[in-house]
This record gives sequence, structure tokens and C-alpha cells, in this order.
Amino acid sequence: MAKKIAVIGGGIAGLVAAFRLKQHGFAVTLLEAAEALGGKIQTRHLAQGCLDVGPNTVLESNEAIMRLISDLGLRKKILWADDSSASRFILKDGNLVELPAKPQQMLLSPILSLSAKLRVFLDFFIPPAAPDETVAAFIERRFGREPLEYLVNPFLAGTYAARPDDLSVSATLKQLKTFEREHGSVLKGAFKQMKAAKTEPKKKFSRKMFSFSGGFYDVVQALGQALHDDVLLSAEVVRVIRHPRSWEVCYVQAGKEKSLRASVVIFAAPAPEISRLVKPLAPDVSKALAEIPYSPVAQLFFVYDKLRVPSPKGFGFLVPEAENRDILGAVFNSSIFPTRYEDTVFTVFVGGSRQPELLKLSDDDLRSLALIELNATLNLHDAPTAFAIERWTQAIPQYGLAHQKILDAVAALEMETEDLFFCGNWRGGISVPDTIAQADDTAQKIIAALDHRD
Repeated sequence: MAKKIAVIGGGIAGLVAAFRLKQHGFAVTLLEAAEALGGKIQTRHLAQGCLDVGPNTVLESNEAIMRLISDLGLRKKILWADDSSASRFILKDGNLVELPAKPQQMLLSPILSLSAKLRVFLDFFIPPAAPDETVAAFIERRFGREPLEYLVNPFLAGTYAARPDDLSVSATLKQLKTFEREHGSVLKGAFKQMKAAKTEPKKKFSRKMFSFSGGFYDVVQALGQALHDDVLLSAEVVRVIRHPRSWEVCYVQAGKEKSLRASVVIFAAPAPEISRLVKPLAPDVSKALAEIPYSPVAQLFFVYDKLRVPSPKGFGFLVPEAENRDILGAVFNSSIFPTRYEDTVFTVFVGGSRQPELLKLSDDDLRSLALIELNATLNLHDAPTAFAIERWTQAIPQYGLAHQKILDAVAALEMETEDLFFCGNWRGGISVPDTIAQADDTAQKIIAALDHRD
């Protein structure tokens, strides 16, 4: 049969993989169960402002994301974050403390006590441990309790909405584990890397934050327009059936079951959805994927009159678990992208694997809870002029201790079948740039495999 590729899932991974394959000349059909593309990358308009729902910002961190933006003709439309947003804060003893911009400045920072700062240097003398361990075990073993509680814990709450006890250090903080393995010390490895960086050519990517005037959903829309008639929305895939020389993808659209044939199938949906679909094909892989936990998160957006509540400078703040508060942190949207907003805008994050039970609260109760925390932290006295909430019951995949075994099982299935492929933020990094790079790699693997069959 003609080389046709079915992509299941219309998030950024599926969209990019489909786009790259179509560029190469393959016939592609992307199936998305929802009414709109983008997955967790969405845009909401509130009080004449544009809000990024899902990822708040994206970093210029790899070639894949910048090449995609160029290929979509969006490079000139990039909205770079304001320089003041480089400042980030940690809540300690009820007060916001600015994170040092450079590691050496941590010696003068009040975030850690003097004894904790001295304890960090024991890392030079601590031998490597097991091949893998939790982030909590790794950080406390090498650096002590305080850096775990007031640096790593809030950092992981802000990125994974997770607790360090639940994540694998090898899967989540690979570079630190590599430093330990190759240099016997994280600090020694970091210092050697910094020294080498001084003699190397300047890096191509600034790691600056950016978005677009219409939010990162501008990228989703551009991908959707490029794929156009190759997209099926409100198409819930119910079965994937193996035939001797092809796959049959069965889906329900407008209440009717339909099907299409494909030479290759890409699973680009969240892990639980893929688990359901591959169960008849590979029960062991299905079981493994079902074991990837996801943290639930609520995003609460608050708008204030900027004349009464000026936007504080900085990116936002993170809350360590040791502070015993009811939010994970907050982002100062109107400080990051001041040209996008006429008012002062905050996004507050609630839940995560730290307090998943909070998502059982009503919208009104969550609003009250978040406002109490925001008012106390930023000393606000005015009421917001507008409010919105977004709930994600499965927000971010958690890379636990079993994660590498899960990835190995998926990779083995890909090698065995040679025409089933998998991509998504549960594999290869949770960030948007990492997911785009992984989708690129998936497309290149398929191109190589199909071209080889000619």
C-alpha cells in the first residue's frame, strides 16, 4: 500500500511529527479526540489579555524549536521575555527571597544557613552511590537537607509539580548524576563544565524565555494550518488493529465508527491513553505505560487594575513544601510580557503530587484559597477585577524510579514492530523544546525506515 502514516494525538508532539513527515512527502492523517489541537498548550483571553494555559513560557534551548518556528514563518513574531523576569524568588519563613543569578552568589544568600552552605562542600568527598535513586535521596546524600528543602523541592514543584521523593534522579536530573558518575562529585563536574565553557565557542541558544502575542498557541495554529485537511478533530481512536502489511486505526467521529489504513502508526497521546490502545498489541508495554503517574494541577489566573496593583518585577515565586502553604507558586505574567497586558496578571498553581486533594475543591474554594496565599505573600489588599481557572487532572508525567524500564520496554516494541512509534512528554523530557526535539527524531526514524524499504 502507499506509505501513509497515522498520528494519534494532536498535542505538540503529534503535530510536529506529522508536520515533518508531510514535509518529506508522506501522506499523513492526524487524529485528535478533542475539538481543538494543542493538547495542554492552549490560549485563553481574559480582560483584554492573552494567557498561556499549560506551559507559561518556553526557552530558546535547542535547535529543534527554533527550526520549527522558522519553518512556520513565526520567527519575526517572537515575543521575548522582559529582562526583569530573570529574577526569581523562593518563599522562606513567609518572605520572598531572590534566587542568586550565579551559583557562587549562593554563598551570600539567606536562602541557606551557614551550616547548610558548608555542608554542600562535602560533595567533593562523598563517593558515588547506586545507579539510580530518588532525587530526594541523591540531593540529601550529596548536599544535605536544606538544599533539598529550599532549592530542589520548590524547583521540582515548579517544573514537574512533583515531590523529590517521587522522581528518579537519573531520569529527571541526568546531568547531576552524570557528574557524580564521571567525576566522583557533582560540584567537581560542574566546575569542569564551566571551565570548559569559557574556552568553547559561544552557545547558539540563549535559553531566553519567549512566547508570541497570541501565546504559544500561535505555533499550534500554524501547525494546524500547515496540516490542514490531514487533521481529524473530535476523532477518538478506539482500536488499532494489526494486519499483515498495514495497520487499521478505528475511531469514532460524530457518533459513527470509521477506520483508516496506515503503513506506520505514531502514538503521540498521553501515556494512559496509549496504554489503553496498545493493550491488545503489547500487554506488557501497556502495563508499563499505565504505571507512569501524572500530577494534577490547577492554574488560577487573577487580573488586577495596574494603577492600584503594580506588577512586581520578576518571573514569579516558588513555595517550598517546608513552608506548609497551599500553593506551589505563582507567575507574574504581566512582568514577563509587559506589552501583552494592560493590567497586572498573576497565575497561581495549586495541587501537584504535593497536594493532589486540593483539586477536589470547587472553583470558588480554590479561588479563595489561592487569593489568601497570594495576598499574604505579595501584601495585596485589592480584589481582582477578573478571574479564570483551568484544571488538569493529568498535568505532567512523573519520571519515577521505574521510568527507564518503561522507556526500554517501549523502545523494544518499536524495534520489534518497525512500524509502531511513540513520542510525547512522558518520553525524553517534559519541556516543550524537548518534546519538539523528540518528535523531530521520531519523524526522522520513520523517514529513514520507510526510505530504506524502497
